[in-house]
Amino acid sequence: MGSRLPAMLVVCALACFLACGRDATAQALGEAVQINRQSMQGIGTGVRPGFPAGARGTQQTAGQVVIQNADGPRALPDCKCAGLPVFSVNSGSIVAGTQVTISGASPGALIYYTTDGWTPTEASARYTGPIVITADTRLQAFAEEPQKLPSAIVEADFAVSGPQAPKPQTLQALGGVLRKGTALRLVTDADTASDTAQVGDRVALLLDEAVMDGNTLIVPKGTAAKATLTRVDPAGPNGKPGVLAFQVLSLTAHGVTIPLTANLTLAAADARVQSQHIANASLVHVVGALPHGEESEITPGMVLTALVGADTALNH
Repeated sequence: MGSRLPAMLVVCALACFLACGRDATAQALGEAVQINRQSMQGIGTGVRPGFPAGARGTQQTAGQVVIQNADGPRALPDCKCAGLPVFSVNSGSIVAGTQVTISGASPGALIYYTTDGWTPTEASARYTGPIVITADTRLQAFAEEPQKLPSAIVEADFAVSGPQAPKPQTLQALGGVLRKGTALRLVTDADTASDTAQVGDRVALLLDEAVMDGNTLIVPKGTAAKATLTRVDPAGPNGKPGVLAFQVLSLTAHGVTIPLTANLTLAAADARVQSQHIANASLVHVVGALPHGEESEITPGMVLTALVGADTALNH
């Protein structure tokens, strides 16, 4: 993996929400690793300068979270996870049209990714070839290999230099019909947090583009869409992260219900998985319990895409 690993490496609780049976290993490893709150500060913030002897703190290097403490070194257990995906381009400023390839530690690894800021899962796009970056993008990916836990999630933030094409403000429905598979851009409109929400709660979503038939407005921008939470996991002790998942169902315009399909997940960073991915026996063990996990929070203005579930004729 070497120096090509992105400067920003975010890890997430995929072992928790991809398969319940995988959590037992993660829990056992989490109990074996002790890290105090002070020592966890700075994890996930990118590469930091090396610490002097005896110093305390953390730093992130190629594929490892380095935990520094004066207590002395201790080897930590291997999490038996798939190898981390590797991006061909590091985080930073790039030109529009840059192609990013993703490789895995194993030739047989399956890699799943997102480019919209939502947490990748097995329901996300599967990597099959170069990803073309045309606008500011957060690329996140994880790998799966047979007989192993999923890898941690790696991410890279790309800022496209120069002017970017504006987001389309309208979508054309030819003949007043929205065809099955048409992508509609939605945006979140309220806060939802994993420590207060419950399964079945509504997620506030608005249509982020107007739907037109020629010059006739059919569905105005700002039309509310229906979505409900399907999973709510509050953060917990020992670094357990909060997780939110929801399903987009429909939106209604002029008395017509437009079926929509989308399943989104948003998970906070998982300190347990960060600790499990330390593989260097010379790293330093830090005493104390892991800090309480971070909550997952959906905030207003987060963009997502839902697909029309069936051909739908609209009234206008």
